[in-house]
Amino acid sequence: MPFSSLTGAEQKIEFNRDIRPILSETCFRCHGPDPESREADLRLDLPEAAYAEVDDHIAISPGDPKKSLAWQRIITADAEELMPPPDSHLKLKPDEKKLIKLWIEQGAKYQDHWSFIAPERPTPPQSKSTWPINDIDRFVLKQLEDGKLSPSKEATRRKLIRRLSFDLTGLPPASKEVQAFAEDKDPKAYEKLVDHLLASRHFGERMAVPWLDQARYADTNGYSIDGGRHMSLWRDWVIHSYNTNKSFDQFTIEQLAGDLLPNATPQQIVASGFNRNHMITHEGGTIPLENLTNYAVDRVNTTSQVWLGLTMACSQCHDHKFDPLTMVDYYRMFAYFNTLGDKGNDGNAGINAIPSIDAVSALHSNQELTQLNKELTHLQDQLNKSTAGQKNWQQRMLKKLAARGKNLKLHPLKILKISVPNRGNQFEIKDGTLVDFETAGGSAHSISAQIPKSLKKPVTGLRIEFLPDEKSPHKRSGFGKKGFEGGFILTGFSVSATTIPSAQTDLYGLINIREATASFSNPKYPANDCLDEHNSNGWSPYPEDQQAQHLTFNFNQALDAGKAPFLTTLMNWGGGEFKMSDRLIARKYRMYAITGQDDGTNIPQEIQDILTSDKRSAEQNDKLLTYYTRHAPELANLRYRIGNLKDRIDYLGKPQSSLVMNTADKPRETFMLVRGQYDQRTKKVTPGTPATLPPLLKGAPDNRLGFAQWLVQDNHPLTARVAVNRLWQNLFGIGIVASSGDFGSQGAWPSHPKLLDWLAVDFIESGWNTKALIRKIVLSNTYRQDSASTAEQAKIDPQNRLLARGPRFRLQAEFIRDSALKISHLLSPRIGGPSVLPYQPPSLWKEVSHYGSSPATAQVFIQDHGEHLYRRSLYTYWKRTVPPPSMLTFDAPNRETCTVSRAITNTPLQALVLLNDPQFVEASRTFAQRILKEAPKNTAERIRFAFEECTARPPTASETAIIMNTLKRERANYSAKPASASAFLEIGESTHPENIDPVEHAAWTTVASLIMNLSETLTRE
Repeated sequence: MPFSSLTGAEQKIEFNRDIRPILSETCFRCHGPDPESREADLRLDLPEAAYAEVDDHIAISPGDPKKSLAWQRIITADAEELMPPPDSHLKLKPDEKKLIKLWIEQGAKYQDHWSFIAPERPTPPQSKSTWPINDIDRFVLKQLEDGKLSPSKEATRRKLIRRLSFDLTGLPPASKEVQAFAEDKDPKAYEKLVDHLLASRHFGERMAVPWLDQARYADTNGYSIDGGRHMSLWRDWVIHSYNTNKSFDQFTIEQLAGDLLPNATPQQIVASGFNRNHMITHEGGTIPLENLTNYAVDRVNTTSQVWLGLTMACSQCHDHKFDPLTMVDYYRMFAYFNTLGDKGNDGNAGINAIPSIDAVSALHSNQELTQLNKELTHLQDQLNKSTAGQKNWQQRMLKKLAARGKNLKLHPLKILKISVPNRGNQFEIKDGTLVDFETAGGSAHSISAQIPKSLKKPVTGLRIEFLPDEKSPHKRSGFGKKGFEGGFILTGFSVSATTIPSAQTDLYGLINIREATASFSNPKYPANDCLDEHNSNGWSPYPEDQQAQHLTFNFNQALDAGKAPFLTTLMNWGGGEFKMSDRLIARKYRMYAITGQDDGTNIPQEIQDILTSDKRSAEQNDKLLTYYTRHAPELANLRYRIGNLKDRIDYLGKPQSSLVMNTADKPRETFMLVRGQYDQRTKKVTPGTPATLPPLLKGAPDNRLGFAQWLVQDNHPLTARVAVNRLWQNLFGIGIVASSGDFGSQGAWPSHPKLLDWLAVDFIESGWNTKALIRKIVLSNTYRQDSASTAEQAKIDPQNRLLARGPRFRLQAEFIRDSALKISHLLSPRIGGPSVLPYQPPSLWKEVSHYGSSPATAQVFIQDHGEHLYRRSLYTYWKRTVPPPSMLTFDAPNRETCTVSRAITNTPLQALVLLNDPQFVEASRTFAQRILKEAPKNTAERIRFAFEECTARPPTASETAIIMNTLKRERANYSAKPASASAFLEIGESTHPENIDPVEHAAWTTVASLIMNLSETLTRE
């Protein structure tokens, strides 16, 4: 119970609850555990030191404030004597002074810090109230009664199913599920719903989200280059472990030391990747030993915060200033994680840093693979027989071929400047128009050029003419080595137009390129492949580059050269099946602005001949159909679906790489480090656990396995408490200990200390059964309370720490996006797999990466298509230096370090994301399709259907009226601007029916967006 609720004689002071937080905040910095920062040789964190008489003075004299020097220094008017001293900028509040005085008067009794004492199961309080239905409720009710509060009524069934669905699966329930539960008369309906959701395959996905934060999971290595890595097997293992209800002790042991288990299975070794999720560098100029030290430091800091709830990081440079943790403790723990066979510089070019393992996903299923192959066969057959749009496509192609070269003119560009990162002047500009690289310098060339001032016609594209040279290797056009002698590969190309010359492309003003054509293309390297910017492909004219060849980029919209006369191109070279070191760079080239129609085409000559033929053979018709199904834009989504299926079959059916732990043949020795500096070694230490905590069990191995087993010993005071507190935090928005990452002196006092201990002991005695613990919590009346607050509750307990009502908080970033996808029926239900790249603003990765200058992957964002756009958000590719921007806006972390609790903010930028991000606009469009298709034609019924899908309740009459007025307004708006309606409906790659009136569809899309953006839709309550 909060001390402020006590008065007069009943004020019983408790050191851990009332005094320790005050002393920790204002006194321990100078009078605490750290001897290096201790003043006057005085400790106030230990009773024997505080009670000791020194120079005829006693800092704390039990029962006598007048004889307590510490108290006299607190109340003195002399600034020279005052404690805390004014220059510390710390100040005791009147209430805090009162507490200290009362504590001294009551005997100044100390307690060991509560979190370092092994929990014992307390007896649940008894009450005459009929409200409690389990022991959780009994503990909560006792504190409510002590605080002069009463519990709230139970939330409606509609609220409960929505609350449970989000808490246990991270997804909203469908309105049909809500209605069925609301009408279910079975007295065990709620209990059955809980069991149903706990058994859902999506349970593991929901539980994995906070665990990925704690494990600092990402798909890139971090630091400056931030190249890609492969860790999805570990994420699959986490999801599978939660779904199969792996006991938390085993969950712990396998992640910290799965590789050390006797006869370790591949999955147990994959699990050990928990402590390989940290950042890794392969950058030149770094010091390998320093990097290895940083890696081990990260493992110590993360492990201690995740399982111990302690800020061990504070002891890397000195003894902890607030908790009984020493530097020796820190480096003994460090020694457990400093024996790997990893390297200080590793992980380049998308290849996992050692140690790693190739293994099959924990989610591998022969049944799913069989189903996937059936689905693939069906879709391929569907694609092969897709003739519906072929005639229209043929007409478009014939028209396009007929227009080739119409009014085409080439206008030489004046080359102003060449820029190559980290390279000298290995190039020159000749005659103002010719770029000439004398040697193969750099792999990214920026070319600044000027369009002729005399050009008045719209610029429709850009052509680059590549020229062979007698001085080049093999007298060809490039510098390619063995296997591609004298050739080049252009892997990426982009261009921007500006009003003034620019040495670098404007990443936010890039010209959209519709298509690239070439005079000749190597079959492996067609023209359009240089537009997707993958380093693994590109365009090349090899081996026909002993004569001039050209590549033309056709703009999506013509450029007015009068308004933007300067072009800057970025050209990236190399890649393909070769290494970047092979320098597959072009020697000489000229650039031209083009007006009129490009005279090139990507349609093969054979297909051109068939298209223009008056009579076709059966064989020609088959070839034409095959070409149509492989290239027609209207079949793109079907081709994406096939590609996505092949990707999943490949992933589930074949071993994949994953970073793991191991023990080196010659493990590194560990030394204490002065101020944590990697090269300032002092005393050698061996592995060990903090002295203030229980020792390892007798006979435990002296390695990471022994350490992991120590964490889950029954007598360990922290692990179970920390684990149940985090689970409570998932369900209530805040833990019983609000500072879920700090159970030390600087941490928060538990709101329900006895309940925390009861849950911890119960968790251990259940066999560390996570689902059983969650089930027990959500079945309680405490969890089922309505979230609405009364004036009395808001006054007495504004933050709801006593739990007189249910919690209400904004959904996490992942669940906001997942909810929109599920409501719109876009969501892919597949579990696990590699990370995907859904929509995000272009060029963000280029802004921070070393794009083009490194073989590292993940240097440029290349959006996925098809089903990959609609995977659950925990599968979104996580680049540490540029996390998914829409989720970052909703407080997702960057995952450079461990995060045990996310902040919850509300900002205008969040509204802009929800209203404008293509993912949410597309979700609104497809939700509108559902409304128009699935709901009754009556407008009011359609509104009710939409509202219930989003909020799990029907709208009120006033809400219905507002939405009807919105619909009426939008119908009028789009009726006056039908082109705007059609453009609106083109947002997003999913197909939309052509049999829905565009005006009606656009109007309902706006209504769908309105409802999907309600605070109630975005809030879990």
